Amino acid sequence: MTSTTYPRLIPSISYSDSPSRLQTLDVWLPRPLESSDTAKSLWIIYIHGGAWRDPLQDSKCVEPTLKHLFSEPNASALSHVAGIASLNYRLSPYASHPTEPGSPSDQDRNAKHPTHVRDIARGIRYLQKEYGVKRWIGVGHSCGATMLLQLVSGIGLEGDHNSSLSSNAENRGPEALLLLEGIYNFPLLLRNHLPPTCPENISQIYRDFIAGAFGSDESVYQAVSPVSGRYNKEQWPEGRLLVICHSYEDELVERAQRDVMCVALDREGWSIVMEEGDEEDEVRAEGRRVLNVRDMKGGHDWVWEDGEQIARLIGEVVQRLI
Repeated sequence: MTSTTYPRLIPSISYSDSPSRLQTLDVWLPRPLESSDTAKSLWIIYIHGGAWRDPLQDSKCVEPTLKHLFSEPNASALSHVAGIASLNYRLSPYASHPTEPGSPSDQDRNAKHPTHVRDIARGIRYLQKEYGVKRWIGVGHSCGATMLLQLVSGIGLEGDHNSSLSSNAENRGPEALLLLEGIYNFPLLLRNHLPPTCPENISQIYRDFIAGAFGSDESVYQAVSPVSGRYNKEQWPEGRLLVICHSYEDELVERAQRDVMCVALDREGWSIVMEEGDEEDEVRAEGRRVLNVRDMKGGHDWVWEDGEQIARLIGEVVQRLI
């Protein structure tokens, strides 16, 4: 049901010409769109995780974060937010899911790369066309973080003119990305979960969800990993700030994923800043491209289930870009 007061929720908006229950997005508007200055306000676009296949993770995963974002401590930042969108996308097979197993006949749950990232790109293009989104920040958890990096580097978007973002006024890329507990190097993820490091049954889960999303040919895994992407000014001209976050308590994705992504971004010319308040942390300077590395608290899914840390980081990123 669509609310008529503000903040206003507009749920289950289709961004595809062909009917699909997962090619949808939800929009939250803090105020009427015409009341937001497009030059001084940003959109937040959230991409959920779930290993590309979990039917229990969807666009509603942003709601704990919104509860905190709409609270008084974040009022100043929220005044510069024109809207928040949270996207669904088609999922990979998950026949062994304990409560909602997928079916081979379900087209929404038999997707393989690049379908996921192309769905994300089309959802964003829809927002740009229908809601006039210009300046925006991408927030992604787990494989949602993966897909945001694939999006800005063009991994999986090759040759698809309907999905690609560009630097023109209508289809701009994000000014910032907030990446939470992300997966950035698929071969490394699989190596770090081989026996005897972890039990064979757990190792098989990692192999299954990567193969489900990217196919069984392991020779392609490195090329489609975000660490292989380009993030320079030519590829992503709008990029000003990257905040890459990880919790020591994450029981599913190891810190090495964050570390190798930082190396890749350093190679692409991003300035790594480890400490808050460092003079090198200024993103308003012309041409400045800053990579912040932040620690979080809590388990892999608890980070989004609680949402307070994410809301605080969103508020910080908004204030730094305005």
